[in-house]
Formats: sequence, structure tokens, C-alpha cells
Amino acid sequence: MSNPLRLLAIAAATVFWMASSAAAQTVMVRGAVPGETIEVLVNGAGAGTGTIDATGVGTASFAVPAGDTARPEMNARLFVDTCGKVRRVHVIEQNQLPPDAESGCTRNDIGGIYWLRQRSTIVINVANAIPVVLLRQGSYNPNTSGPRRPAPTGLVIFAGGGLTQFPELFLFRCGRVEDCAGDETTGAFTAGVTYWPTRWLGLEGSYLKPSTATGSGTSGAFTFTESVEIHTAITLVAKVGVPLGPVRLYGQGGTNWHESTATTVQTLGTDSQTIDFQAEGWGWTYGGGIEVWVTPRFALYGEANIAQLKGEARDNTAAEFENRVRSYLFGARFRIF
Repeated sequence: MSNPLRLLAIAAATVFWMASSAAAQTVMVRGAVPGETIEVLVNGAGAGTGTIDATGVGTASFAVPAGDTARPEMNARLFVDTCGKVRRVHVIEQNQLPPDAESGCTRNDIGGIYWLRQRSTIVINVANAIPVVLLRQGSYNPNTSGPRRPAPTGLVIFAGGGLTQFPELFLFRCGRVEDCAGDETTGAFTAGVTYWPTRWLGLEGSYLKPSTATGSGTSGAFTFTESVEIHTAITLVAKVGVPLGPVRLYGQGGTNWHESTATTVQTLGTDSQTIDFQAEGWGWTYGGGIEVWVTPRFALYGEANIAQLKGEARDNTAAEFENRVRSYLFGARFRIF
């Protein structure tokens, strides 16, 4: 019978130890000096000790007295005494006073009443002059990263640059001229403002200024050169975003207003003629991109768009300007409100 009794005693001790551990409370001190000692006093009586490790974090387990419910819980006030290399944490019933601080100790009264229950963890950050407390149920890992910073809402300004392509700009102009070509890829500058009332819906107005596109052609004694300048391209779009922490993917679509001037110089022998054609009007645009918020107020972005530039002649003739432009833009965004 001795073996069953011994096994029963071991099992009882194990259950008692597990129950005691489950009911225990923990004080964790962060931001302290490695090697410092943690002392926990409950209503003035020593209840637990610990040591600050090399990362500046230390823990000490303790137990609060059982209340009227016969459960280890209490409404407590917290005080932290700094005594040289000792961090003394006082856990005091809300209707009691802590013992006087020892000579040479500095005391911080952490305001508030804290409901300590089974498995409560009190995390005290002493890195600053005034300690900060986090109370939670269960264990706490100070190295666990918190929620990812979300892409912001509000008013955002931006600026950037990139490339624009006019894939059909000189196709019609060259016509049957065999020796004809044009530079349909140009640099561009952009700037604008976006308002995000929510993280997934935004409204944007922007300005796009491509560099002048040029082309030329030769057919026997006939030559021509042409330059096309987009004076303004103002874009108004609605944006739908997919926020992934500090990264936001977005698609956009809307309309644009443009003003363009095409200047053509035709030469036949010694005769030369210059023709200016100016147009303006509305077209459509759509595209998408990605923005990465490096800080809460600064982001890098990249996007690609396709826009229709369509306008009627300013001199009210029947002529029209119509072309498509592709833009590939990169830049920075700044949240201001």
C-alpha cells in the first residue's frame, strides 16, 4: 500500500502546485538597469523577488490575499520605490496606506485602482521619470510586436515624377511618310492632394505635366517637324484602397482635363509653313498603385495610369485632339491633417 499512497501524495502535491501557480500574480518591470533587484510587497509584507536581466526586464511572482470570496483577488493601489539598485513595488489594498519609504528611496505613486485577479500580470515600465503600468490577465511577452501601424486617413499631399508614353501620337501625323519617327516617351512631373475619409476610400486631385514630345519626317523634298506640349492635365479620381498595415494597395478611376498645343513646321524646298493647333477638353482615366507608409506622416508610392486626352479646337473648327497616355509615376506622400 505504500506505493499507492506515495503516488497519491505526489499527485496531490502536483495539483496543489499547479493550483498555486495558476492563482499567482506577476510583476514585470521593464526599462530598468540590468542586475537590479525587484522586490514585491503586498500590504507591507514581502511577497516576491526577482532580478532584471540583460534586456532590462525582470519578473517576480507573488500572491495577493484571498478576499471575502475566498479567491486571491483585490482592488489595489500601486507604488514604486527606487532604492539604489532595488525596485520595490508596493501592492496595497485600496483602503490602506503603504509603509513609509525608506531613507534614500524615491517613491512614485501610480494613480488608479487596479483589480488584481488570478494570473494577473502587472507590467511597470520605469524607463521614464513617471512609471507607466499595463495590467493584463495571463502572461505577457514584452518582445511581441504590437498591431501594425495602419495606413492613415486624412489629408495627404504628394509630389513625384516618372515617364509618360503616347503610343499613337505620331501614328496619324506620319501618315504615308516613310522616314518618320517621334519620341513618344517623355519625362513627367506630378503633384496633388488626396483626402482619405476612411482607410479604404479616397478622393484625389492631381496635376500632371509631361515634357514636350517631338517628331519629324522626310519624304523627298518635303520635311516636317512637330512638337506636342500638354500644358495642363488635371485629374480628378476616386480611389478604393486595400490597407495592409502600413501598406495600401489602391485602384482609381475618374476624369481629366487637358490643354495641348501641337506646333508643326512644314518645309518644301525653300518654302516653310508653321501651323499651331490648340485644343482642350475632358477625358477619362484609370489606374492603380501602392503606397508604403514609412512613418505615420511619410510614405513612398508608385502607380501606373492610362488616360484619354480628348479635346476640341479652341478656334471652334472641326479639328480635334485625341490620344492616350500611359504614365508611370513614383514619389513621396506627406500626411498633413
